[in-house]
Amino acid sequence: MGKRKRTGLLRWFRNQKLWKKILYAFIISAIVPLAVVQGFMAHMNSTSMKAKLDELMINELVQMAERVNLTLNVYTSLLYQIYIDNQIIENINCLLDDTRTEQEAARREIYDRIRQYDISAEGIECISIILTDGQQLTYDFNSASTVQSIWEGYTDLRKILPYTEAQDTAGAVITPTMQYTRYGKEERLFHLSKRMYDYRNLEKGSIATIVMSIDEQVLNRICTTDYGRDPEQKYSVNFIADRNGHVLSYPDFHYSGDILSGPDFRIEAFVQDTGRLEGKKIAFNQYEDKNLGWIFYNVYDKDYMWKELEDTQKFTLAVDLFIMMFAVLMIAYTIQLIERSTRSIMQGIWEVQKGNLDVKVYVDAEDEFGEIAESFNTMTGKLQELLLEVTDATRKQKEAEIHALEAQINPHFLYNTLDSINWMAIDKGEYEISKMLRDLGVILRYSVSRSNQIVRVSEAADWLEKYVSLQQLRFNYAFSFALHVEEQVKSVGIYKLLLQPFIENSILHGFKEITGGGILRVDIVLSENQKMLHVIIEDNGKGMEPEEVKRYNDRERILGGAGSGIGLTNAFCRMHMYYGEKAEWNVSSIQNVGTVITIKLPVSDAGDRSVPELQEENAGIG
Repeated sequence: MGKRKRTGLLRWFRNQKLWKKILYAFIISAIVPLAVVQGFMAHMNSTSMKAKLDELMINELVQMAERVNLTLNVYTSLLYQIYIDNQIIENINCLLDDTRTEQEAARREIYDRIRQYDISAEGIECISIILTDGQQLTYDFNSASTVQSIWEGYTDLRKILPYTEAQDTAGAVITPTMQYTRYGKEERLFHLSKRMYDYRNLEKGSIATIVMSIDEQVLNRICTTDYGRDPEQKYSVNFIADRNGHVLSYPDFHYSGDILSGPDFRIEAFVQDTGRLEGKKIAFNQYEDKNLGWIFYNVYDKDYMWKELEDTQKFTLAVDLFIMMFAVLMIAYTIQLIERSTRSIMQGIWEVQKGNLDVKVYVDAEDEFGEIAESFNTMTGKLQELLLEVTDATRKQKEAEIHALEAQINPHFLYNTLDSINWMAIDKGEYEISKMLRDLGVILRYSVSRSNQIVRVSEAADWLEKYVSLQQLRFNYAFSFALHVEEQVKSVGIYKLLLQPFIENSILHGFKEITGGGILRVDIVLSENQKMLHVIIEDNGKGMEPEEVKRYNDRERILGGAGSGIGLTNAFCRMHMYYGEKAEWNVSSIQNVGTVITIKLPVSDAGDRSVPELQEENAGIG
């Protein structure tokens, strides 16, 4: 009986006029919440303040993580610049060749090259290049020394942690903060490391490993924040640790590099043991950056933080009551205006339902109802025009279809013609021309086939090799090409021709006016979590200007600007159209050194189709 009554009450409310619904809803929402708030004020204040404080702290930690990521991206970009530095690679090969006599000169050239990166980023203490045979070259930026460094006492740098960790992955590796003693002074450093390869001789594998040692104070400055009005009194502590409890950065220098212990790492106890927030009632929030595997902590004095929030809550309550009283006075007048406007619009709609398209709606206001009335009048006028245009548009469409059919060229005619020319070239011994014709035929079939535009990475890679092969012939082999595709990536789906604009840009712009020595490399691999497809396109061409690099890395500018072009801008816009915000890219370039374009695509958005399904589609090609 009660349920039936409640159902009837809701039905009654839904059937009321709009202005009555607004009036009833306002009365109920104003009276009932106030009664509840007054009855449970103490409990709600406590819960609300804690939630707001936690939200504030979490947002701060998120922003802190973003700043750390931006900072690390600078160091990673610099690491990759060294990684693709041809001068360094050539001199490393010289050091590995025990038959050459100019090894000492090669060492000096490597040191001179590393010295050039001194002003590139703040906080770099030293850069080490550890060769696979055990040779090492370390340049200490602090002392400008090639002899003294943090690695004193190590006979074989291949045993240090940054080196061993880099051997397990193809990308850059971050080693947590470690404690060192240099010149009798304690230091805290973390490291970025990556294996190096000679792109002209990839079969020999890694030739060396780069280790970049960075001052922990770089992280400390990002984490330094305090909410206290008294500079002598500290009310919060921010610090960073990894998943294993290694403290990467702490406000007090000497605790960076320590290891948290106990259940849940005993965060509160650790902070108080360091002399911070002693005797205070403390709480903490944490945020984990999945990309870095780092955890950002914020530990704060609850009494101090909650006091400010309580004052804010009281002020907010007073303001809310004043606004409520003012709203009661305004609601009746507002409802009257709404009812008058809606009645006029509804009368116009009823006339249109009867077939009268000549009706006009007039609302004496410039608000949303006035805009609706104006749009309604415009719509009725457009409907009259469209009724006249539909017949003519239908006729023109049929004529266009007929003309299209008459002008259509069967793609098989083009394939068969290319095949005939190919056999003519073979008969005449023009085997290079024959190869170009075969590759062109494959490219043509690939480009015009398959409407769904999804292919396997292996198929896309095979097409890229043929495309680059034609470009190499065109440019008289002025550049070499290396393509590396991980085995587990080959069956992953990717949108057709997605990578071609980036390859074309490297060839046409990067290798413009060169006659030889160009290197183009493409690596297609999976991320560690198997959820992202990473495509790294590198060349040693003329590079880009800094302003051009900045423009390509500005996602908002790219997507909001001229996406109708045919260059990299169009390619990035197309990538965003397919994958949305999940697609990521980064352009890194140095003029006269080269360009690195890194693309990250979600596997699930284009790659969760099975290999048999793609194979079934491929059966229709050619």
